[in-house]
Amino acid sequence: MKKLTQKVCLTLLSPALVTFAVIGTVTVSQAQTSALRIVERDTATNTTTNLQVWAGRASVIDFTQTGEVVTYIRLADPSKVVFNTDAELKTNQARMIFVQPIQPLRFPGATTTPITNLFVKTLDRQGVERLYTFNIVHRSGRPTNNGITISSATPNRQLNLPVANAPTLSLADIERGLELAIRRGYTTANDPVVSKIREFIALTRNGTNVTRAAERTNLSMSVIISLAKLGQSEIPLSTQPI
Repeated sequence: MKKLTQKVCLTLLSPALVTFAVIGTVTVSQAQTSALRIVERDTATNTTTNLQVWAGRASVIDFTQTGEVVTYIRLADPSKVVFNTDAELKTNQARMIFVQPIQPLRFPGATTTPITNLFVKTLDRQGVERLYTFNIVHRSGRPTNNGITISSATPNRQLNLPVANAPTLSLADIERGLELAIRRGYTTANDPVVSKIREFIALTRNGTNVTRAAERTNLSMSVIISLAKLGQSEIPLSTQPI
């Protein structure tokens, strides 16, 4: 095992900038990647969702939480990624799609694009059909997630923070701020603080009181607020919140 001595703190410098430093000693056996980024079903059907992929790794789109089965998939540009499902589409049992980058291929007469789109048609238990659109975004460096899970829950709910004059924040703001902090290099995906923040989000989404969730994850409210402000500071692209 590899012992890393780090100083960990989070200081809000401006609404658009969070700086991470490291405090304390932690033991890490290997770099860890967060599980799945949760996207609410109505958001996913009304906007185009970014699915991030990394070389040598597969990213999943998971519909198990909604009970939907995948009935049709259309990849616009198949020259850079391939996909498969956890069951054949004709069986009406497929609930996961795995997307993986490949070495670029050339197809006579076909056009290519750096960011292609993936269409997914699903069917739920009530017979309702839905169409989802995803942008396949190629990333370099250390992965920040293993894909997306589509949820019928609402991850965007507002938080009642036990802080005087606290701004109106949501779980989506915190998630977006965390993704931005990792992407901009303010912290690393395997930092123990990142795991704590993800645990806080999961606890709160499942109904745990904000104060209790912060206590259980040993997070200060200033860290949570700073990340949420970072998430609010960058207006998402029209296609999808990060």
